[in-house]
Amino acid sequence: MSSKASAAGAGGRPPETPDDGDRAELLRELARCGVGSELAERLATDLLAVSATLTPAARRGAVTGMALASAAHLEHAEALRRSQQDLAEIERMMGAFATELKKVDEAVKILATFVARIRQQSTTPPHRVVH
Repeated sequence: MSSKASAAGAGGRPPETPDDGDRAELLRELARCGVGSELAERLATDLLAVSATLTPAARRGAVTGMALASAAHLEHAEALRRSQQDLAEIERMMGAFATELKKVDEAVKILATFVARIRQQSTTPPHRVVH
């Protein structure tokens, strides 16, 4: 085995640095707390930058705080998504209602014209009395 191959480790990957192990542990902790993988990647990077200054209890608290903030954000994002869907549905319904209202307006105009013609054709002489 060459020196490069032995340095790369058994799987052909470079050996993990201590930061890689800490990062993997942070990712596992964040995943256990329900943080999505994409967000966990960003949070782990941020937390890893300051983790050297944190005690283990403070680090657990930071992970928990990040998980809670993530859950709150997801809840608000989901509420916003539902509101946008509701708004789109209301806009669709209002458009359909406006179309139907135009049809009713056209029908009323036709009926008004018809009634006006009937009145013109059926006028009786003013001096004629009907009993």
